[in-house]
Amino acid sequence: MKRYFALILIAFTLLSVACHKKTSGPNPGYGANSLFPLTAGNTWYYQDSAFTDSGAVEAYLDTMVATKTTWTDPGSGTIFLGLQDGQYGWFDSAFIAVDPSNFAVYEADAPYFQPYTFFQTVNQDGAVGTGGDYSNPACPISSVQYGYAAPASIYGYQAYKNVEVITDCHSTILEEVVSYLSPGVGPVRMEDWRTDTTGGKNIFYEDFSQTLVSKNLH
Repeated sequence: MKRYFALILIAFTLLSVACHKKTSGPNPGYGANSLFPLTAGNTWYYQDSAFTDSGAVEAYLDTMVATKTTWTDPGSGTIFLGLQDGQYGWFDSAFIAVDPSNFAVYEADAPYFQPYTFFQTVNQDGAVGTGGDYSNPACPISSVQYGYAAPASIYGYQAYKNVEVITDCHSTILEEVVSYLSPGVGPVRMEDWRTDTTGGKNIFYEDFSQTLVSKNLH
């Protein structure tokens, strides 16, 4: 659900600069343990939920399909495969590529958009990239993406975890994006957490989640 701040796109674009890319293409999943299986026709079924700082407001089923549409990044030669993820799905209209070594997943939010590192595995817990929005020099916004080495058990899957933390110049967390990817399955859980600062409030709450309930992978 691409409802989060536009600054995330800026931050992730900068993250991609720090991460090397290799030419890759949407072959059938890059093997059985692909972080994001990219065979055309692969289908994931999700339960999506939307919240406010007062609680849940909406829940709905969501279907994501890997299409046959590709886009080649002219800068790296990387071939991305397009996804359909419903009107409010997290990956709606996104294009995805998996590094041939299966250590990272790259995303472009639409053709001709700057690709960025959506997800990266690590050998030890720590930051995998930094970025930010410096359009307001008096109070820049910074972004740090963290990777965690040990897989976690979540909703019946063993999945690796990345967290992107976005803070303002006062070190207030504005948003956290949490991603869980299971090898051979793909995204099993996405979470978007925000801080509501309106009216002097400082409430950190879950804004959106997308949870895998079933799949049909080739």
